[in-house]
Amino acid sequence: MMQRLAQRTGIATLSLLLLALAGCGAVPATHLSTAATAGLDLQGRVHGGSQSVSGAHIYLFAAGSTGYGGASVSLLNPTFPGVATDSLGSYVTTDASGNFSITSAYHCTPGDEIYLLAAGGNPGLAPGVTNPALRLMSALGPCPTAGTLAGVLPLINISEVTTVGAVYALASFMTDATHLSSGGSALAYTGLQNAFNNVQMLVDPVSGAAQSFTFNAVPPAKTINTLANLIASCVNSTGNSPTCNTLFTNAKAPDGTVPTDTVTALINIAHNPGANVAALFALANANPPYQPSLPAAPNDWTIAVTFYSDSMAGPYYPAIDNAGNLWVPSFPANALYEYNPLGVPISGAAGFLGNLNQPYAVAIDGTQAAWVVNYSYGATSASASHFSASGATLGTTSCAPNCVAVAIDGNQNIWTAGSTGVTAVYNSGSPLGQFSVTAGASGLAIDSKGNGWMVGLNHALYKLTLPNSVTAYSQSISAVSGDLNNLAIDANDNVWFTSGKGNSIGRVDSTGKLVSPSTGYTGGGLNFPAQIAVDGANRIWVANRDGKSISAFNNDGTAFSPATGFIPSGQDPLDPTVAGYTGLQSPHGLAIDGSGNIWVTNFTANSITVFYGLAAPVVTPLSPHSYGQRP
Repeated sequence: MMQRLAQRTGIATLSLLLLALAGCGAVPATHLSTAATAGLDLQGRVHGGSQSVSGAHIYLFAAGSTGYGGASVSLLNPTFPGVATDSLGSYVTTDASGNFSITSAYHCTPGDEIYLLAAGGNPGLAPGVTNPALRLMSALGPCPTAGTLAGVLPLINISEVTTVGAVYALASFMTDATHLSSGGSALAYTGLQNAFNNVQMLVDPVSGAAQSFTFNAVPPAKTINTLANLIASCVNSTGNSPTCNTLFTNAKAPDGTVPTDTVTALINIAHNPGANVAALFALANANPPYQPSLPAAPNDWTIAVTFYSDSMAGPYYPAIDNAGNLWVPSFPANALYEYNPLGVPISGAAGFLGNLNQPYAVAIDGTQAAWVVNYSYGATSASASHFSASGATLGTTSCAPNCVAVAIDGNQNIWTAGSTGVTAVYNSGSPLGQFSVTAGASGLAIDSKGNGWMVGLNHALYKLTLPNSVTAYSQSISAVSGDLNNLAIDANDNVWFTSGKGNSIGRVDSTGKLVSPSTGYTGGGLNFPAQIAVDGANRIWVANRDGKSISAFNNDGTAFSPATGFIPSGQDPLDPTVAGYTGLQSPHGLAIDGSGNIWVTNFTANSITVFYGLAAPVVTPLSPHSYGQRP
């Protein structure tokens, strides 16, 4: 899978040297050395804030593939001189200046994703005092073909900033510093590889600083530095200090478990970024070593980056293929755009063109080809345009006028629906079934049994069974406020739908019985909810068109996003003409990738925003039961 992506983009699996040269930001000047000694595989320095950390244990791990949140693999050879072993694994130790070096005491399997972990040590305290709560890490990326890092990387600075970048990009695969693993399938591991590549979008592993600019986006350096300052207050202490206690108390796991080290605390913050924001910001604001930082507490602790395009206009409902590429229909531009997992456009400046007329939504089939439905306002007929995995035009399939929805079932049947009340199903271009309902569609999804579910413009819900059976459930959901917009199906075949006017989401079970309250589930920042999606932990995510945010719900309908939803912070817009910029502008669509990132389309800002590590991975192409599992 990654070979295909690399051939098309040239950068999907970046070399470690490119990771090192990707950019730099602000970090204490005494720690910006990049000099390396010839002959040594890997050299580095550990610092907490402006203090070197002496006596820290340095571990070299490979991420696992035994299940999400499974154990990492220790790579250092415990029999090699200078290598010791403890309960975490084999390690070397930093000297009085925080420096370490690893020679030939290890071998990594080419392609394995590797990272460094620093644990314990003395961060400038009294002689003989150590901090058992100190955990810092740096994600290095794929093991080279030679199986060692010799001659690949200059000196690595491990800092709070590199820890923030690594944890947020990899949060969907982690439970603590020594448990970082994907699922066992090739597609699941592709998600892990993409997540390691995403680290470079946030931090520079060599300087140990937040990135100031990457590709066509400005990373949220202020938010990254503020999170780094937040854990620095604990790193530069004895570990049982008031600052550590405050950090751990306000960074509990969702099940209430209190962390005991800084990496686990940061993982918990990444998993639940709306919790205890003010209390955590107070820690970051006490004595911040990393600048620039946020001047006030953010709405939440999400980390997001927005990618702009000069030519993409009105991006609508997106989809993700099995390499992690994002496909986005550009409604007024009559184009289809494709972005690689790093947010780099790979469809050309004008996007893919051909037989498009107000493209509205896209779905990806088993060959990684894209199917795009054309709204075609005012036309007497519409179509679904077919593009190959490389973006070549393959033809069209008939679709009802004002076509707004497309879905693909497990048998690779193409389902399309328009606002005139006709849903058509095709297989290899041949008609397979057709359904007529009293009102047109505004959403379409397929359950695990191959049934189609459609939201109608009359605020009703329909179950569609091939070849032409229609079951209406208008009565069961009539109490949920109108203007139903979109729907998604979870791992238990529950059907979730959004109510724009009601600012709520509803749920029916596989029999059409209403499960949610009569008024739907509310809260969590819902404000004219548009597209809805389900992640690998069976949680629900919603783009809020008018709220300029995204909302999140557990599968029982309880919201865990803030009252305003999740809103990006700490970004400087590339387009200063966008008035009232908040990171999201009229977000219509969203999609979840195999790295646990949530991609959101900003309809009025010609851009897409990615929230890193916020969801549980979804193995693509999207289907009702292609899920990962949040650790």
